[in-house]
Amino acid sequence: MRLLTAINPANGTSVVRLRLSGLTQIGLSSIHLDARALLFTFGIAVLTGVMFGLVPALAASRPDLTGALKSGGSRKTGLGGARLLTGKSILVVTELALALVLLVSAGLMIKSSGRLPATRIGVDAEDVMTFRVDVPSSNQDRDVETPFFDQIETHIRSLPGVLSTGMSNCHPLAGGCNGTLIWFRDRPEVPSGTEPTVGVHFVSPEYFKTLKIPLLGGRWFTPADRKGTPKVVLISDAAARKFWPGQDPIEKPIGVGQGGFGDRAEIIGIVDDVRYGEMDEPPVPDVYISYLQSARSSLMIFARAAANPIPLIPAIRREVHALNNNLPVYDIQLLRDRISASTAKARFSATLLAVFASIALALAAIGICGVMSYAVVQRTREIGVRIALGAEPSSIWALVLRRGMALTLTGIVIGLIGSLAATRVLD
Repeated sequence: MRLLTAINPANGTSVVRLRLSGLTQIGLSSIHLDARALLFTFGIAVLTGVMFGLVPALAASRPDLTGALKSGGSRKTGLGGARLLTGKSILVVTELALALVLLVSAGLMIKSSGRLPATRIGVDAEDVMTFRVDVPSSNQDRDVETPFFDQIETHIRSLPGVLSTGMSNCHPLAGGCNGTLIWFRDRPEVPSGTEPTVGVHFVSPEYFKTLKIPLLGGRWFTPADRKGTPKVVLISDAAARKFWPGQDPIEKPIGVGQGGFGDRAEIIGIVDDVRYGEMDEPPVPDVYISYLQSARSSLMIFARAAANPIPLIPAIRREVHALNNNLPVYDIQLLRDRISASTAKARFSATLLAVFASIALALAAIGICGVMSYAVVQRTREIGVRIALGAEPSSIWALVLRRGMALTLTGIVIGLIGSLAATRVLD
């Protein structure tokens, strides 16, 4: 348990505490001894001992004394490998083959998890601090939220060392954000229930600049795009490719199923793709709505600093509390830590697989050693006769090693064949 806890990526040493999603916490932080698992393992161990001890016990209880006396205690399964694949040998070869498959699979998973940090996310996560602020309000005073978040962004942007600030309801690699329907107002309506879906994000105009998300066409949101003006949206490159292949979607009218944008909104720009789901999933079509046109009561603030942003945490708290001392600043975390957390489960699984594969390989080696030791003990008399007749010790060693190497090579060949199948699935 101490070893698993030590290699658990969730137990980071970052100054800002690593906060994982609920699914990841279940996968990584629930490492403990389970009574049912212990009882199951105990039962399997007893059953295995009985099953594999019963056959030799029955054989020993009915010895063939006549045959033993006639053969002088020798057996036909010599060290030279006349019967290589006996029952014991088959078990050892199988164990070695499975251990090799596990090792190759672990190597492929480690290789894949090593490639995850290099996967293009669509944002620059370095030196970006993130935190959440919620504004408790009712539907009657939603207009109060927009100016309040405006003030938070302005105050934090004025702090020394802060280059820019932005806001959004969801951060990259969050494991999935809001999803909703999209309608194309310049096309015939599709039957209900067959409408396509998109991810929807409520952001501030400076969100894209703060995370360094490039504009591919059209224009950005501006502070003038606020409530009371014509509704406008930005779309991701994936949305442009999927819904307007070979066309220019700028100024196309659409409807979005959230934020009060269901009737009609105009596309004013295309931004580069950002991964909001899992790291190994391709970016999905996304639509961005300015929070100035659709007020939110909870937003995540992104603050890009000129250097390490951790020393800014006390100043950020002071600025928020200066506006409203009753509002907590919570979920404070570096954006790069959030991204690292998204790959923690895959890295932990790969590490565990490597540990268990190494144990399996060690057990296979012990199995080969045990089988060879048993064979040598059975052939002690034969070995003595060979030496008495002038056999060199080196030839006796070669006799024993040939059988051991035969078992090993057989297991490796079978394991490599199984590993090829695993490669197609894991690589």
